[in-house]
Amino acid sequence: MPLIPSELIAEVADKMKSQWLNYIGVTLILLLFWVAVSGSLQWPQLVVGLAAAMFVTYFNRNLIISPDDRPPVRLQTIAWLVGYFFKLIIDIVKANFQVAWLVLHPKMPIEPNLVELEVNIDRPASRVLLGNSITLTPGTLTVLADDDKYLVHALTLQSGEALQHWPLIERLKQMEVDKP
Repeated sequence: MPLIPSELIAEVADKMKSQWLNYIGVTLILLLFWVAVSGSLQWPQLVVGLAAAMFVTYFNRNLIISPDDRPPVRLQTIAWLVGYFFKLIIDIVKANFQVAWLVLHPKMPIEPNLVELEVNIDRPASRVLLGNSITLTPGTLTVLADDDKYLVHALTLQSGEALQHWPLIERLKQMEVDKP
């Protein structure tokens, strides 16, 4: 019977430890969300919240992003995400006013179109973040996301063209460059 090399055992052990830490982290985040929503720190609510968090984490274990596919959890990454979401909120507010102006305009000058975007982003989590950011912004909708290619429905030609040079895409690319 062949012996298993100790390097392989160590690699598998590290991967299992990483997965368990990932599961525990997701469970704790869900538990914190439970506490925030329930507004109670009494032990029966905490037990039910922990059970629900563990249940959701277990049944969605194949959907959890592995540590290799997401940015590392560091203070720099958290600060970067806060800045990203702040910029996204500003863009959402601006787009809300633009869409409101289009809808309230007597001639309703909309020109629906499909825009193809090709971005060079490696991490799946960053790709999902980009697709959701586009969809959250009023007047644009991610219709298809396939690796680095996105098909986006835009309400006007101008918003479709502006998407080609959207600053948030550049922020995501910068995060890819800054990865350790």
